[in-house]
Parts: sequence; structure tokens; C-alpha cells
Amino acid sequence: MAGTYERTNYVSSFGFSQRWRNQCVDGAAVGRGMVVVDLMTGMGECWAALGRKLGERGRIVAVDISSGMLKYAKRRLGRATTQAIEVRHEDALATGIEAESADRVVSAFGLKTFSEAQIVRLALQIRRILKRDGHLSVIEISVPERWWLRLPYLFYLNYVIPLIGRIFLGNPGNYRMLGMYTERFGDARRAMEVFREQGFEVEFRRYFLGCATGFVGRLRPE
Repeated sequence: MAGTYERTNYVSSFGFSQRWRNQCVDGAAVGRGMVVVDLMTGMGECWAALGRKLGERGRIVAVDISSGMLKYAKRRLGRATTQAIEVRHEDALATGIEAESADRVVSAFGLKTFSEAQIVRLALQIRRILKRDGHLSVIEISVPERWWLRLPYLFYLNYVIPLIGRIFLGNPGNYRMLGMYTERFGDARRAMEVFREQGFEVEFRRYFLGCATGFVGRLRPE
């Protein structure tokens, strides 16, 4: 999907995908000079929003398992921000990032493909790499609760977005998975509970009538 991913997201979401990424970054309370780990960074779409908050002494550590996505992310280096950006080709569930090295962790649009067991592994990984006073912010596309929005929204995900991929962006097949993953995921509440069970204090967030949901939080003080 890497060849058409960024354009498809932006066009099909009417720009909301980038707005939601910005809101995810806002939820992490990023400050100047911090080290921020961007898990499942994709093409680095969160970097510009992070860069505006980090200042010149801040640092981004970007992790993704997809070499295709990272090929495009590396093209963003040097023009997205003025901060140092370390790009790591790793599994977000098993990174080599040093323990207790991150002030903040953000993750946008990676949860929906995970099983509950994998979400547990993600929570443990974030708990390992966060400093004791660190914060996290996570966002994911979701199924709205209100029926009058849910029905047309799912139709749009299942039929219109694959059509956009086919006609305009030359990628006819992969976007059919989006609706299936989203319907199975529902919203971020269960993932939030998993993080709570793994030692986080978390708060649920809803964006644009529940079309995206997420949570923000921090490690529970010992």
C-alpha cells in the first residue's frame, strides 16, 4: 500500500487523517527538548506536528515494520522537521529501543490490525521504553456509535474508499481490508482497558463523533 497510502488517506478522509494525527500529538503533551517515540510511524505523517512542539533539541525515534512505508518516510527526513529523527526498521511489538528512554510515545492508526494478545505486547513494550513520568497518546479509526452515522460511514469504508484506490490512485485491492479491520476493532475502549491492566492511567478520547477514537495516559505511579 505504500505507493498510494498517504494520498489515499488524505483524499478519502477529506483531510481528517492528518487532523487526527495532529490531535494525537496534542494529546501527548509534548514539550521542548523531549525524546518522542513514534510507533508504527508509517511515512512519518506525525513528524511535522511533533516538530512544532519539540524545538531544535528534541528528538524523534520512528519505528515501523514496513520497509515500503519507511522508504517514503526517509524521503521526509530533512524537510519535515529540524529535529534529529532516528528511523528504525523494527516491529513495534519488539523494538530494540533502550528501556526508560522516551519522554513520550505516540501511535496513529496502527491498533486496528492487532489481536488482543498483540495489544498486550504493545502495552508492555511502551511501558518498557517510557520514562517513569512519560506519557502516551494513541489514535485509531473507529466505528461511530450513532446508527445514522455508522451505516453510511461503514458503507464509505467498505465500498467508496476501495473505489478511490482503484480509480484515482492505482491500488485496487488493499483498501478493501480497511472496513473489515475497522468493524472488527470497533473503537479504542477495549485497547484502553488492556493498557490499564498493564499499569497505565488512561483516558478515552473520541474524535469527530467517534469516527476516530483513542486514549491518552501515563504510567501509574508506583
